[in-house]
Amino acid sequence: MAEPLRILCVAPEVAPFARTGGLGEVTGALPKALAMLGHDVRIVMPLYQTVRDGGFSLTLLPAPLQVPLAFGNRTARVWQSHLPGLETSATAVPVYCIEQDEYFARPQLYGDENGDYADNAVRFIFFCRAVLELVRQLGWFPHLFHCHDWQTALVPAYLRFLPGLDARLSAAATVYTIHNLAYQGVFPFWTFPLTGLPAALFQPDGVEFFGSVNCMKAGVLYADCLTTVSPSYAEEICTPEFGFGLDGVLRRRRAELVGILNGVDYTVWNPEHDPFIAAPYSAADVSGKALCKAALLQTFGLPADLTTPLIGMVSRLVDQKGFDLLAAALDRLLAMNLRLVILGSGYAPYEEFLAALQQAYPQKIGVRLGFDNRLAHQIEAGSDCFLMPSRYEPCGLNQMYSLRYGTIPIVRATGGLRDTVVPFNPATGEGTGFVFQQASGDALLAAVSQAVEVFADRASWHRLMQNAMAQDFSWERSALHYVALYRQAVARKQRGEGGVL
Repeated sequence: MAEPLRILCVAPEVAPFARTGGLGEVTGALPKALAMLGHDVRIVMPLYQTVRDGGFSLTLLPAPLQVPLAFGNRTARVWQSHLPGLETSATAVPVYCIEQDEYFARPQLYGDENGDYADNAVRFIFFCRAVLELVRQLGWFPHLFHCHDWQTALVPAYLRFLPGLDARLSAAATVYTIHNLAYQGVFPFWTFPLTGLPAALFQPDGVEFFGSVNCMKAGVLYADCLTTVSPSYAEEICTPEFGFGLDGVLRRRRAELVGILNGVDYTVWNPEHDPFIAAPYSAADVSGKALCKAALLQTFGLPADLTTPLIGMVSRLVDQKGFDLLAAALDRLLAMNLRLVILGSGYAPYEEFLAALQQAYPQKIGVRLGFDNRLAHQIEAGSDCFLMPSRYEPCGLNQMYSLRYGTIPIVRATGGLRDTVVPFNPATGEGTGFVFQQASGDALLAAVSQAVEVFADRASWHRLMQNAMAQDFSWERSALHYVALYRQAVARKQRGEGGVL
């Protein structure tokens, strides 16, 4: 049997401690699955204000960290917690939260209503360096660092190039995961000296990016292996359309780039034991879903009519999520025999547009601005369909949640949506949802029309629900793929083949 691995997950957010979206969900779930497979997994993240205020059990480690930085040393304290659900078993996953109030004691993680925090470069340069000091102080040296998104992307560069680094650190392999290539951590050129990295790295074949510093580029270039969160997205980001300026670098490293689908934590997202929904149900007995639909209609003040299809959305209200496509089709959509409920926040004009539509069509559309986890579960359980018209979607989680809840996804064929939803064929009874190709309001409308037509055929709809609820996107399956990749990264490191020199 292969030796268990020591894995350090380096993440800017981790559910349930702090999260803004799917990244936090992944970094809270994958380490659990890895621990259940027998590996020694630990997590490190910043101590945000949300962690302080969240009622989590935190224990202060006795020795503070002295973090050497190019712009002066900083002192940090470290608090330890554990991922919920595994604390008392041999599979407990420690979570180390690095406290530095100058950088992290703020209401939000990355920015406020005025945009990104102006000092985000400094904040996460500090975090990446503090990670290395924490490992050295713990005396626990991982086989592998698994780094997530731009905020942690300097770690692979530090492990390869930081002068005077402890050899036990530089021996570790690195895997770098791109959750969303649109957010790369690009900062003015004058931030590069703050990293403490050798000056030779600031050039086009290094971390320089059109005269600026690109943190994500460091992760892409210098990690031993790269992943992104679905096979289709791994292909898409190597193209100019979806590469956001890094497609050439990614093509250069295509042999080391693997798409691994995110998983679903079915202890949280499962209608059989979801504490937030009106009634439990399962594939064997879906009767509780009607009670969930009735409760959802009541919550949004819509007519108590179970025979009209109800389409749900839980999303950021931004163009990436296809809200421009939805806006182009909404008048025609609301003329159809359906109702729509939307939970989300984002671009102010979209918020205003949806609020106005609710006023104009109070019997057809319900809108809640903001985020409400309980209501998100209720929308998954009470809707008949779940709409995700994304222009691009690295993986997407809601379509996988929807499948388990028998809430049929209507999605655009991109990224993880393409990889997880199979178009339904009424003639054969095969498939799990409705998929449209073109990024247009017309294509969206045609897919919704098909869903409404199939919904009227109760036998076909029941078959479609059964197909959907039979899908398995559990984290264990994804975790096994990650373990295989980790071993490959460790072997590459040992052979001296990792990253780009």
